[in-house]
Amino acid sequence: MTVSCPQCGASVEARTETRFHHCPFCTSSFVAEEGRGIVEYYLAHSRDDRLAWSTLASTLEGGGDDSPVERLGCEYLVAPFWLSRSGGGTRLVPALRHPWFGMASLVLPGGDLLYVPKGSDFTPPDIPVAEAWGDGAGREPGSLALVHLPLYLLTFRVGGSDCRAVVSAVDRRAYLLDPLPRSAVTLPLRHVALVVGYSLLLVIVGMAVKNHLHRAIAFAIIFGMAYFSFNAFLRREA
Repeated sequence: MTVSCPQCGASVEARTETRFHHCPFCTSSFVAEEGRGIVEYYLAHSRDDRLAWSTLASTLEGGGDDSPVERLGCEYLVAPFWLSRSGGGTRLVPALRHPWFGMASLVLPGGDLLYVPKGSDFTPPDIPVAEAWGDGAGREPGSLALVHLPLYLLTFRVGGSDCRAVVSAVDRRAYLLDPLPRSAVTLPLRHVALVVGYSLLLVIVGMAVKNHLHRAIAFAIIFGMAYFSFNAFLRREA
């Protein structure tokens, strides 16, 4: 099967579909898919599990969850994705069958897209373009590419629940696949008693004082007392 190199346009003999090929003229790497050459890129990254866990911790803290995280597992995978450029935007669709990838809407990280070197052992795609995009998708010249993204697949336990997250290594972005457990907010009993007491006082004063001006003055005094009381309680607990 003869296909055109997506970089230089030279005719290249591709013996198999959806496998890695290299142009003998410009040395670029590409994938032969449905009788056409699709350019193939990767993003450089050296594995660092600490970076993945740090990214997860920052994401949880940014979401207001400071619960302790129990680390259960960290898998590093450079996974292939079909990249479509159309209408001024980009979109990634998994090119590898993995149960986690369909749950996370990954975006293309910033960074240099490098041509896959000859002799590389990147995981080949097992989802054809037609299955990933449907008929007619990515048919414009140069609109479709294969990108290998370095990802961390994390499993962890927080608040007694097992959760999963995909961390994009290049842009340090975490995609949570499971909802985090909601932490119950408890108020000290004395705070509850204080709120109830001031609420009852407001009801009693509102029913007893008939004059609107006197009632407003009484409410202002009660609210002022409540403000200073709560401040005193908070300073004592701090």
